[in-house]
Amino acid sequence: MCDLARKFAVCAVVSALLTQVAYAQGLPDMQELPESGRQKAAEELKKAQEKAADEVYESMVKRVKPPKTSDKKFDPWGGLRAPH
Repeated sequence: MCDLARKFAVCAVVSALLTQVAYAQGLPDMQELPESGRQKAAEELKKAQEKAADEVYESMVKRVKPPKTSDKKFDPWGGLRAPH
């Protein structure tokens, strides 16, 4: 009898643990906690660094001149093709 009660208790605990996850997914959305000052400052710093990196990248792209290309498209296999 004790063995049967122990199995039932283990099954009940396991099923309770497994159903908590499903139950939590069905709850309405919780409000997010307000951001602390450190988090806001870290986000602003990250955005500023990304903006500075983008500006440097754009300035480097403007400096580099694109290679001169002719109007004719380049065909790397052109010399190996048989004439028609």
